[in-house]
Amino acid sequence: MKKLSLSVITIMLFMACQQKGPERYTNSAPEINVVKALIKDYNEGNWTSWASHYADTAKQYHNTLQASTTAEALEGLKANLAATSSYSFIDKDMFYERVIDDDNETWVNFWATWEGTLSGNNQKLVIPVHLTAQFVNGKIVKEYAYYNLSEFVLAIQDIEAAKMAEESEVEEN
Repeated sequence: MKKLSLSVITIMLFMACQQKGPERYTNSAPEINVVKALIKDYNEGNWTSWASHYADTAKQYHNTLQASTTAEALEGLKANLAATSSYSFIDKDMFYERVIDDDNETWVNFWATWEGTLSGNNQKLVIPVHLTAQFVNGKIVKEYAYYNLSEFVLAIQDIEAAKMAEESEVEEN
């Protein structure tokens, strides 16, 4: 019995002295702070700072399986935002999570709601967004973003159709 008790105590001490690895799931981490800064830069249109959060070789996949560079992704974002008079991710129900997966890769997941107002007709759009970013040495090396732009595209088409109809009416008079 003494041997059993001594063995149990030894095992418990051994386990207590083991170095623990980083938390596999957490809501606070340096990588999360980078994504928070990324979102702040996006909301403020601070594109130089926004791009600085990405590694030079970063690949971005926004609603596609085809990779874009950070510069290409930025062009796409700016093109979409050109049709807005205001936009931002709203603070309510914004959620961040850092995950260290089974391959020891570090990812940050971000969920939020984007709101924007179209400059052509003052229509307000509300779009849920999910973003997941892989980090290496404090920089984003890969990013996947998912959001449904169908309402945005349809609203832009409606604005363009109204402009064309107005131009056509002016030409007829």
